[in-house]
Amino acid sequence: MTWIYALPIWLLAPLTVIVGCTVSLTGLRVARSLIKRRELIPQNDVAGSIFGLIGTVLAVALSFMFINVWSQYVLASNTVQLEASAVSDLHHIADSFPEPTRSKLQDEVDRYVQLVIYDEWPKMRSGGHSDAAHNAAYAVQSVVAAFKPKTSVQVMLQSHALDSTNIFLDARRMRLHENDNGIPTLLWETLLFVSCVTIIFSYYFRVDKPFEQYFMIVALTSVIAVMMLLIADLDYPFRGQTGISPAPWQHTWNSIHNLQGGY
Repeated sequence: MTWIYALPIWLLAPLTVIVGCTVSLTGLRVARSLIKRRELIPQNDVAGSIFGLIGTVLAVALSFMFINVWSQYVLASNTVQLEASAVSDLHHIADSFPEPTRSKLQDEVDRYVQLVIYDEWPKMRSGGHSDAAHNAAYAVQSVVAAFKPKTSVQVMLQSHALDSTNIFLDARRMRLHENDNGIPTLLWETLLFVSCVTIIFSYYFRVDKPFEQYFMIVALTSVIAVMMLLIADLDYPFRGQTGISPAPWQHTWNSIHNLQGGY
């Protein structure tokens, strides 16, 4: 479903509903031309129970997938905040290091923050990542690891710096992993199959006024289409226009440089 991120959501949402409803209504017209009215299912407890069961399966599947992608979206947002906060902590810890380590470490942190905001984030919108940001992250680690403490206080400072470095490196790996892994294709195929069965099954119910059935098919298809679009849009939390923004990183930059808008 990654192709959806190439289109703006304001265009994709109505387009998805229109295409879905057009296909469903076309299927209804075809069904009406092939099935005689007397062969349609009247109000029937057995048919109603079966249709209710299929609808329940679809509702549960949609709910499960929505809750899953929303949870992943929130987790990804927290991961970004964790990474940015760890980098900010590291920059402030560097204030206590002696020169030239202090300046070198802060320069590497600054470079990493700028690369994440202006190089990596735009690439993440289409599923990529920045090699330059990757190298800058490990350059920060190298500076911290290369420091040779001479006092117990410096040993403690290096330990705290290494902890912050490990936190932001782990958070970075998690962020990139969340941007590369979405709902398996098999689950999308299953959800689409159950949706099609639900809509097609509704063709076989006898409705006295054809307009009412067309309206019900449009309503049913619209709800399914919107829910599937919402799930797909949240599936990869950093992609597309609705993806997570680099705002925590911008706040981190403002914070470490004492600019307005920093945390």
